[in-house]
Amino acid sequence: METFDIETFRSAAPYIYAHQGNVFVITIPSHLIEGDQLSALIQDLALMQTLGIKLVLVYSTCIFPQGKTKRSVIDSKKLLKIQYKIGELRSRIESLFSTGLVNTPMAGMKLTTVSGNFVHAKPVGVVDGIDLQFYGEVRRVDTQAIQDQLKHGNIVLLSSLGYSPSGECFYLDEHDVATTVAASIPSEKLIFLMNEKTVQNSRKQRIKFLTLNDAQSLLSRRKSLSRTLKQYVEFAINACLNQVQRVHLLSTDVPGALLQEIYSHDGAGTLITAEHYNDIRPATIEDVGGLISLINPLEEQEILVRRTREQIELEIHNYDVIERDGFVIACGTLHPLKQKNIGEIACLAVHPDFQKEGHGNRLLKHLEKKAWTLKLNAVFVLTTKALHWFREHGYRKSSIQELPVTKQKTFNYQRNSRVYLKSSN
Repeated sequence: METFDIETFRSAAPYIYAHQGNVFVITIPSHLIEGDQLSALIQDLALMQTLGIKLVLVYSTCIFPQGKTKRSVIDSKKLLKIQYKIGELRSRIESLFSTGLVNTPMAGMKLTTVSGNFVHAKPVGVVDGIDLQFYGEVRRVDTQAIQDQLKHGNIVLLSSLGYSPSGECFYLDEHDVATTVAASIPSEKLIFLMNEKTVQNSRKQRIKFLTLNDAQSLLSRRKSLSRTLKQYVEFAINACLNQVQRVHLLSTDVPGALLQEIYSHDGAGTLITAEHYNDIRPATIEDVGGLISLINPLEEQEILVRRTREQIELEIHNYDVIERDGFVIACGTLHPLKQKNIGEIACLAVHPDFQKEGHGNRLLKHLEKKAWTLKLNAVFVLTTKALHWFREHGYRKSSIQELPVTKQKTFNYQRNSRVYLKSSN
């Protein structure tokens, strides 16, 4: 009997809710369309569509070798070959989206794909003295027409062809098409599927997240990046500079990478963004459910003191959180105490899937900064587990007698927490 992974499904629930109604623009490289992986990818895309994501798919044609420049002469014969190739690829994609046989993953699904002259193009013209003829660039995107199709629940298919008002057809770089469409609609995410390994650090570990500055720095200092991977990082940077909120780079070598990246905490690729991501913000009453989900497991392990929902709601103004895709991944609270002009840092928690990303350090520094802004003389923590971690952050071992009388009266001697204190100077 097959087992159903209920915990994985539960952990995906916040992401399913967060992504409903959002537009994702996804590029599909030609090697996927012409290989054995396309069927599995279409099934994953179909699942995303049924879970409420609106899809715009941009597929490539493999007219040029990967990693080589795509800006070259496109004469009428080459353009005709491209048109035939695009027709063939579109037919293959559409046929797989139509699969609805019983006992298949897409059984019962009714999905409609729509293609059209949504992208308007113009010729690149003469470059370095060479007329590139039917090589074009995006002039504008008919965003209203695309949005109308998405509202009707259709999946929009876009190729690397664009059309001019004079009736001419031009070949376009599919990455430029995807970036322009993602910025114009606008979309929540632009996802580049690539025939490359994921972006890794010097220790061969996947880099999960890069700011725009980090991505630009990576290009300048990492000579080990392949030419193709550098191009994809450049595509992502260009998209961010064109107001695309979030760009994901996913390797097609990872089975199910698309679903992992969208519906799991850990993801499977690299997110590049110019927006403020993982920022610390004050908690609101809407975060109470997320806070409870985060701290309940730690309460069960007796790492944190138990708090009722009512307590959290009453003290919500003291909490700060880090949120990712609508999911609270870290929290902490500062309780200023008038006696002795001191503050307690408490309920410092980071979700297990994000504990190696430095969120705990950032939250602690943030809460300390709040305390010094309030002119508190010191802050203290009560802990049973993170003794060395607090010592590494400048806290010294203290005693219950150094705490305000009100705190001494409520001290839980059964937990036997250690007191650590840090002064403002």
